[in-house]
Amino acid sequence: MKKIILITLAIFLWGGTEAQQKSEQLGIEVRPVTLDFAVTPGSSSARKIFVTNALSEKTQFTVYVNDWRRDTIGSHVFTEPGKDPRSCALRVSVDKPFFELEPGERQELTVTLQEPLDTLSDLQMNWCMLFIETVKEKKLGAANGFKTTIANRYRVGVHVYQTPPGVTEKEIRLVKIEPLANAANRYRVVCQNTGKTQLQCSGYIELFSLQDGSKIRIPSQEFPLFPEQIRYLDFSLPEQIAKGKYTLTGIIDAGNDVALEAGQVTIEIN
Repeated sequence: MKKIILITLAIFLWGGTEAQQKSEQLGIEVRPVTLDFAVTPGSSSARKIFVTNALSEKTQFTVYVNDWRRDTIGSHVFTEPGKDPRSCALRVSVDKPFFELEPGERQELTVTLQEPLDTLSDLQMNWCMLFIETVKEKKLGAANGFKTTIANRYRVGVHVYQTPPGVTEKEIRLVKIEPLANAANRYRVVCQNTGKTQLQCSGYIELFSLQDGSKIRIPSQEFPLFPEQIRYLDFSLPEQIAKGKYTLTGIIDAGNDVALEAGQVTIEIN
């Protein structure tokens, strides 16, 4: 009896800024990769996405949704659809959840979001991730009685955001600034989105020497922030920084229509 070994190679593609992300690598092209909805309770809205098979052979695709969040360092954490209190996964439908494309062929998909009327009493931003994934397997043949099959699975995530009209409050809070344990001259700025919409933020720190009045600005970090989300920003001070006392100011900029948030501590470099 021949033994069959199944080797699955799963490749998950999402990267760059979410507004500009392009999934042109590794054989799948999906555009756009962000769908922004503003559906009122009791109504629905539809958006189009386009999937192109850039592989060299006929390929089958499946479409499905997952819940997800960003953790404190910005990584994606996925969970079952409909479990997260901020999920809109069960409100999202696709007209073609399974399709097949020849090389170079493109498929148009219609993504519909139905907002239930009962959400009127608790208006909030919700989100989910829509995945387009290949399902074609490649058989490599048999050697020494073993048959090997590699499933080259390529997956692209489309961010789906639902922000009902009227949900517009934007607010950011700098929670604290603290030194990192067991890491010399490294500091963490902790911030939280205390508003009701997603924010695109920039965080940085500035050093002011209490000896000679010189200033140093550490390069900023760009990041999105969901409502309620807490984010850690870790910064390293310059290696050749002069010894002495400094005022360290952490600054979070969430855009022109949101007040800057800042915090300050006094540190000493030995």
